[in-house]
Amino acid sequence: MSVPEPDRRSLPPLERGPDLSRILAFTDGVFAIAITLLVLQIEVPDPLRGNGDFVDALGDMLPDLFAFGISFAVIGVYWISHHRLMRMVREFDRGLMGLTLFYLAWIVLLPFSSQLIGEYGSDVPLTATFYILNLALVAISQSLMVRLILKHGLAEPEWEWNLRLTLKSSNYTAAVFILTAPLGLALGGWTPLLWFPLLYLDPWQRRATLQSGNGCSG
Repeated sequence: MSVPEPDRRSLPPLERGPDLSRILAFTDGVFAIAITLLVLQIEVPDPLRGNGDFVDALGDMLPDLFAFGISFAVIGVYWISHHRLMRMVREFDRGLMGLTLFYLAWIVLLPFSSQLIGEYGSDVPLTATFYILNLALVAISQSLMVRLILKHGLAEPEWEWNLRLTLKSSNYTAAVFILTAPLGLALGGWTPLLWFPLLYLDPWQRRATLQSGNGCSG
């Protein structure tokens, strides 16, 4: 669906403005906590009486380490994406603040769903589907943020073309997660390996990156 022309509504001064620093600081803090919680959920094996015990324990920890690696990469990519998104925004309104909270709610849930897939992904495949749906909701909420930014005219005008590509890319990412969620019941914790080639094929993200690198404005 196409995004309608910007709706430049008049809001009370306390509900809109160009000072985005509090939104950025709060968002960065939530991302930092979420990414730290990932490693805090990996328990140090006890007791270890020798190298053999350590090697055995490390083998048992591989699913947790795999889930940590995937989730660290995902949260890192979303942090970079949000940072890039907000550089194209010139002001906020209450709608953007509300959707930012909605977006962060799914980010802070990732350590929990990551632990689920790490501990039970092979034995309880439904935990993999839960994890994938968590990621889909992150992508959907990002898409809603971009759509609101365009609709309410919150972006720098010269970057609106990029935001329209970002919106299509966010929708594509959400579709990848939703379509692979049923596969979690069959593949369990290995399902994330499907995302790398699928997300790499995202034509809108590649186009936005290429045009930004060339200094293109549309």
